[in-house]
Amino acid sequence: MHPETSHRTQTRTIVTPGTHATFIMKRITLIIILAISLSQAKGQDNGFSITGGIGTYDMEALKSYHELLISRLPVEARGFNYFPPFTNIRMNLFRQHTEKMRYGLVYAFSTTGALANYTDYSGYLNLDQVVTAYQFGITANYRILNMDFAATRFDISAYGDLQLAYVRDEVSMVIGTDYYYENNRLVLRTISPMAAAGLDAMFHFSKLAVGVEGGVLFDTGAKFNAGNASYSESAVSLTPPSELKTGMTGLRGGVKVIIWINKELINPE
Repeated sequence: MHPETSHRTQTRTIVTPGTHATFIMKRITLIIILAISLSQAKGQDNGFSITGGIGTYDMEALKSYHELLISRLPVEARGFNYFPPFTNIRMNLFRQHTEKMRYGLVYAFSTTGALANYTDYSGYLNLDQVVTAYQFGITANYRILNMDFAATRFDISAYGDLQLAYVRDEVSMVIGTDYYYENNRLVLRTISPMAAAGLDAMFHFSKLAVGVEGGVLFDTGAKFNAGNASYSESAVSLTPPSELKTGMTGLRGGVKVIIWINKELINPE
């Protein structure tokens, strides 16, 4: 490919975390329906919460991997959007144990990515990474502050999670010219233990509570297992370093909604 300015427009479908939006929403809807059904079946002292927001990501090892991939390219591609803050969703199905404490199951979803590309008049090259974590575990929440008002109640609670996460990194490279096309893909996978802790601040209205949640996620950093590249004859290897590890550690925050099945333990007579 020639380094001069492009004389034509290339059409590109960028594979970013946003590409999975429809799939994510379908999964969330199913989980919400299942959670509410289980809550109604198990008793009156249960509830369900969902937090939607963003997370930050450490990703030092994957950033270095992306730089390594760029260095292998036959052209000087420009890397950008190296694992920026992006989508984070946390859901919790819980049982109210005492007036101040509740415990239950937690599911969280986190995703981010990195991009690099090169375009001139003879063709284009796109190099992408999309990292996704599906986190399952147990959680506990303890109320540390409570204030009653005329129409609502405000409280602040601390929470902690222990999780196992299925982490998936999809690496893709697309090269296109007038006489050549290549679409190569490599998927890295692992299971990584994680822990999370934070605070939520909520306003309670009858069986509904709304507020904000913020905290930190710690990823122990499990080693990725690499599959086989989809195009074995590629001139550019997507093979990662032997000790490439996850890096989902970072801050988490978002808007939180709690749906109560019954509030007898929260506002006792």
